Order: sequence, then C-alpha cells, then structure tokens
Amino acid sequence: MEVINSFFSNIKDKLTNPYFGTLIIVLLFSHWELLYSIFNFNASQDLNDKISFIQEYISENITWTSFFKDATLALVLMLTGYLVIIVTRSLVIWVEFRLMPIITGVIISKNVVIKSEYDEVVEQREEYFDQYEEQRENVRRFSKTIDEQTEQIKEKDENLLEQSNKITQTIRDLDTTKISLNESLKREKQIKNELTLLQNLNENLKRDNNLKNKMLDQFELLFVGDTNKAFFNTLNKFPPEIVKEVAKLKNDNQWDSFIAMGDFFRKGGHLDGALLSNMIKRGLAFERGENESFTPKGKIIYYYRNIFDSNNNYN
Repeated sequence: MEVINSFFSNIKDKLTNPYFGTLIIVLLFSHWELLYSIFNFNASQDLNDKISFIQEYISENITWTSFFKDATLALVLMLTGYLVIIVTRSLVIWVEFRLMPIITGVIISKNVVIKSEYDEVVEQREEYFDQYEEQRENVRRFSKTIDEQTEQIKEKDENLLEQSNKITQTIRDLDTTKISLNESLKREKQIKNELTLLQNLNENLKRDNNLKNKMLDQFELLFVGDTNKAFFNTLNKFPPEIVKEVAKLKNDNQWDSFIAMGDFFRKGGHLDGALLSNMIKRGLAFERGENESFTPKGKIIYYYRNIFDSNNNYN
C-alpha cells in the first residue's frame, strides 16, 4: 500500500511541477493526432489495427529530436510564463503603490491623507509623547529637589535668626555691663585696687566687644554682603521673623518712622527720643552712651527697605 501511495505521490509532484506540467501540455499539442486517434478509432478496426497505428505514429513522429524540441519549447514557454508573471506583477505593484497614490492625491480632497504619511505622523507623535513624558518626569525630580533645598534654606534661616537673637541679647547684656562698669568707675575712682579690677574688666569687655563685632560682621555678611545681596530679592527668601517685624511696623503705622530713624543713623539730623525708645523696645535699635545704631534685625530691614516697601501683602 505504501508503494502505491508513494508512486501516485511521485506522479502528483511531477504533474504539479511547472516544467513538467508545461512539457505535458506541449506534448499534447504537438501530438494531438495520437491522442485524438486513441479515442476515435472506427468500430470496424480491431485491437491489432489500433496497436499498429499507434506504433507506426510513434516511430515516425516521436523521436529523440522531436522530444528535445518539445522539451526546449516547454522550457522556453515556462520561462516566458514566469517573465510574464514578473512583468504583470511588477506592473500591478507599480500601479498600486506608485501611480494610484499620485492619481489619488490629484483627484481626491486635500483632507484625505495617504496611509503611509499618516503612519509616519502617528509614529512621530508617539516619539514626541514619550519625550514629553520623560521631560515631565525630569521636572518632577527637579521640583522635588528644589523643595528639599528650600526647606533646608528655611531651617538655616531659622537657625540664623535664632543666632541673631542671641547676639542681640548678648549685645544688650554687654551694654548693660558696660554702663554698670562705667558707673562703678565714677564712684570708686579713688580706690586703686578696684580701679585695677575695673581696668581688667574693661580689657575683658574690649575683647568681648571685638568678638561681638566679629560675630556681627559675619552675621551681617550673610544678609548685606555683596555675595548674598542678589539672593534676597523677594519676601519669601527672608526669615519669617523679619517679615513679621515689617508687618508689625506697617500695621502700627511705624514704617515711615523706622525709615526716618535709619536715615538719621545714616545721614544725621534730628531724631525724636520717643521714636528711638519705641524702636529699642521693638528690638530694632539700641543706645550705647551717646551713640545709637541698629540691631542686626533692624539693619537687615533698613538695608532691604526698598523690597519691603514695594510689597504690601504680609499675610
């Protein structure tokens, strides 16, 4: 059974082969008389007559030369068929993908877009969307970093203000000590031992004053130095205590008076004693003997008075 199946399968492969199929067709057309005669013998002719006719036809018409010609013709026809298929297929593809888009672009409305162009635009849009999402993620990361740095700056400002308050309190204590020592010097000027003691205390006070002045210089450089001056250009960059103090001055209608006191410190002139006392109570100025000056907080406010004066929203 397997032998029979293999035999018919082999025949089927040969018949479906393009060359053998073409060769069979050529042989049928070249020797159609033989095929016709096989199925159209006269009824009076017996089997021997039919066999004789077939043998005679084959011996006269089917030779190696004729078979080679038929095989060559079948090969030429097969190649010609493939050439026709290639040409027609190429023509169809050219018409479909070259000529038709041109004709479509000329005839149809401009609102209709060729699919290849549409696919290209969609692909570009997807690329731009991916880039947009990537940039958004970068902005989120940068924003988070800025928020963290802003929080750190606020903490540093609060620590700086705390140190400023401590320095102000130290200055007040030192001024009080100096006044007390001066009074003691006047009362006990004749006593040598106490004078010597007072002289020693005075030397210590000078050293403390020098230390205080250095600390004040460092503190003031943080706000009024040339390096940091450009940074403090908006209200939200100042410590909350500074902004609250400005708000109190404006709410109490003392802002102009504070500016007048600063102009007095800077240019000289006349200053109301009650105004100076009020500013000393507010912690914006202090009096040392015959000289008056700003506290660090007061100096910062006066130094950036233009920024505070141009803003009215202190809520």
